[in-house]
Amino acid sequence: MSEKRALTKFLRSVEWSDVQEAKQALELMGQWEMIDVCDALELLSPVFESEEVRAYAVRVLQRADDEELQCYLLQLVQALQFEHSDKSRLSQFLVERSSRNIELASFLRCSEDNLLHWKLLDFLKAVVPFMELAPTEYGEDGSKLWQSLVHQTELVAQLGTIMREVGAIRGNTQKKIEKLRQLLYGLLSELTYFEEPVRSLLASSVLITGIVPSESSIFKSALHPLCLTFRTASGGTAR
Repeated sequence: MSEKRALTKFLRSVEWSDVQEAKQALELMGQWEMIDVCDALELLSPVFESEEVRAYAVRVLQRADDEELQCYLLQLVQALQFEHSDKSRLSQFLVERSSRNIELASFLRCSEDNLLHWKLLDFLKAVVPFMELAPTEYGEDGSKLWQSLVHQTELVAQLGTIMREVGAIRGNTQKKIEKLRQLLYGLLSELTYFEEPVRSLLASSVLITGIVPSESSIFKSALHPLCLTFRTASGGTAR
């Protein structure tokens, strides 16, 4: 029990269907040398269904500061699919931490978007506690944080529409670029100037105010990812 890296291996060897064995294993887990944050991720895999084990993993995660937590955020969002409830300890932990840190909140929202096709997380359900908390505990700043996330969600949905439209165009990259700029100058011209600044999806400290169609393009790749240039609230541009 003094070898912390042995805990996950020990827990894998437990016959959890045996009530007595499971009880003894949990008692030993409580006496074990505390594992590192990176090892806690393994305890959130589908191998471990025990609520006590998963709760222990969350307690370990609570020791991580926000910067370290960002390193594991994508894996933690993936782990949500193995939780038994939308209001599990893991989801509550992520929402609670992100409600106090705009960068974590943005990373959580962006991670969720990248994994939508796996249906790992219903973002709106996950942030319900934050919605209730923001107006009271965080006042105006909390409300602004929530609105910022809503605007990000809307922007991502619109960019998804552009991706589908551009992807449907047959031809070389230049034709796809022409279609992209046609959309930005035409049907989706509202994206060139936002009514309210939106936090950048890649750098939450940067406020973007609109897309510059003439400087936006498409990478030469099989998936044709967008290369968008945004105006920033500081008067510059960012990609």
